[in-house]
Amino acid sequence: MARRAARGVALASAALTLAAGTSLGGAASAAPSGPTGQAKHAETIEQLPYPVDRSNNAGWWTPLDVVDGVTYMAFDAPAAEASRHEVHVAAKGADGAWTVGCLRAGDGSCATFLDDSGHDQPSIVVDGEGTIHAFVSMHHVPWQYYRSTTPGDVTSLVDASADLPDQGVPMTYPVTARGADGDAYVMVRGGRDEATVRDGRLYRFDTATSTWSRVAVFASGVGASVYPDDLEVGTDGRLHVLWEWHRWAAGPYRHLGSYAVYDPADDSWHDAAGAALTTPIAPSAGGAVVYQPFAEGESLATDAPTVQTAKLAVTGDELAGVVYRYAGAKADGTADRFDVRFARFDGTAWQRETVIDAESLGNGVDTVAALDATSAAGVTRAYAVVQGTVDGQVRTQVVRAERGDDGGDWRFAGLGDVQPGQQRLAARTIRTGASAGTDVLYVSAAESGPTSGTLFHARVPRTGTPLAGSPLEDVVAGVRGDDPGTPEPTGNLALGGTVTASSALRADTGGAKAVDGLLTDDSRWVSSADDATPTLTVAWDDAAPVASVRVHSGYRAAVDPASAVLRDFTVELHTAAGWVEVGAVTGNTSGTVTVATPGVTADQVRLVVTDPSASETDVARVFEVEVLAAG
Repeated sequence: MARRAARGVALASAALTLAAGTSLGGAASAAPSGPTGQAKHAETIEQLPYPVDRSNNAGWWTPLDVVDGVTYMAFDAPAAEASRHEVHVAAKGADGAWTVGCLRAGDGSCATFLDDSGHDQPSIVVDGEGTIHAFVSMHHVPWQYYRSTTPGDVTSLVDASADLPDQGVPMTYPVTARGADGDAYVMVRGGRDEATVRDGRLYRFDTATSTWSRVAVFASGVGASVYPDDLEVGTDGRLHVLWEWHRWAAGPYRHLGSYAVYDPADDSWHDAAGAALTTPIAPSAGGAVVYQPFAEGESLATDAPTVQTAKLAVTGDELAGVVYRYAGAKADGTADRFDVRFARFDGTAWQRETVIDAESLGNGVDTVAALDATSAAGVTRAYAVVQGTVDGQVRTQVVRAERGDDGGDWRFAGLGDVQPGQQRLAARTIRTGASAGTDVLYVSAAESGPTSGTLFHARVPRTGTPLAGSPLEDVVAGVRGDDPGTPEPTGNLALGGTVTASSALRADTGGAKAVDGLLTDDSRWVSSADDATPTLTVAWDDAAPVASVRVHSGYRAAVDPASAVLRDFTVELHTAAGWVEVGAVTGNTSGTVTVATPGVTADQVRLVVTDPSASETDVARVFEVEVLAAG
């Protein structure tokens, strides 16, 4: 099969499929437009409609790929046997429909793997021919690798471990990427414990020959272990490679955050300044290789100061920077609280700064080992997770920090709601097509206790300028258990507004019921059964900036409450330029849907329902439409 260029990356508009009462953010929208038509910073979040094992919880893996309008997400799924899991790959097509398949054992059954939370999560990559590659449950074990037999088919992954070089070497932490030419890459740590070495290795799958080969043992040192962090491919085809070091054999507190560039065109390696490197790169390389050097008193033999988890932001063919966690040392030599830092190479030296200062989060709230970074359209983003404990319950919040490539202050926003238990994330940026610059996120959440986890798919568009943002303390207020404040009735622009409804089932289910502030079965707008496109319009006196629109729908007394909520609908705001669609929701199963519309100034809202419900009596049932004023 002849090699061809990697396929363009694009995504169709996402549908919302939220399990009732279990939303990450309750937010679903297309990128809304203001009066000038400029897209706003509105995210789309949906929960995958599949069971997820709570072991699906690591910060270093690459479980997400986006190609040809399809999103691929790999995750641990529950297995019948205790303390084991299956690995499933879900794909969301351009039409918004999900499909899923498990990795198959030789007898055709779903393969199972031992739980090892934080270590054994799957990494995937889709090559330029559409073949799906999955590296799974690899924590100091020989290759465990599966490959699809049919391009793009998540139901066709079978064991192909024997196709990899270096059989028998224990491998850990697979991190994947797709080359500009469509080849697939995986970076791993290989174990040679008899020599007190755990080195960094890079392998390539050649789509022209369908074979794997070892590119290089790119980093190695006696008495040292490599921790792979990230791989990103620039538009020029070069691979940006990120890792950190620890004294042999393993541990949570690492050092010497390191970066190099591999050029497959001539099989060469270079540092951030462009100087040639000889592999394997040693811990003593220093210079432009090391974005976070040793502090005073620090060595591979100490615990702190320490680096822990890092991700690359690459824009075009250039490195925008590295986002990583860093902690200083306490007086007793143990690690202090972890900040989130950003390092960039200015052409001469690495410059480092703090994005999230752990002390600013307040007592009992800290960052965790879950990061990612992206850069496109003049805006660089750092994604992180902060965690706290309230009344014995772990609570976490995904935080987005962003700024323009010309510098300036970082601006903050939360992504989704506070979740019980741990959260981890991964991010990819759509590079081409109408959605270019949009980030696609994989967010896993595992509740405290022996319960299953959840998995969310999110899209966060860019406009070319950073979001307005909120103070970081406000973004993390819910993690601390602070009440961020519920808008008072005066903050709901639609409350008591002037209503026009396309129909009503009865005289006591008119449109005014949707803006009376009550969320009861006796106070709902219910459309007539013969209204194919129920529409509700609410007007208020003066145009005002709108922060979000909340739609509460359903029937509390239903046997299946999810069947009574609005299925497909759009939310529109009336601006000085006319009606603008700010959210499109399909396949909904949640009683409350929030459409974020930061800064859109409007004097009316319109709800257009194209699929009222999944119930036998197919009518629109709306408890309330809230329009929350910005500021």
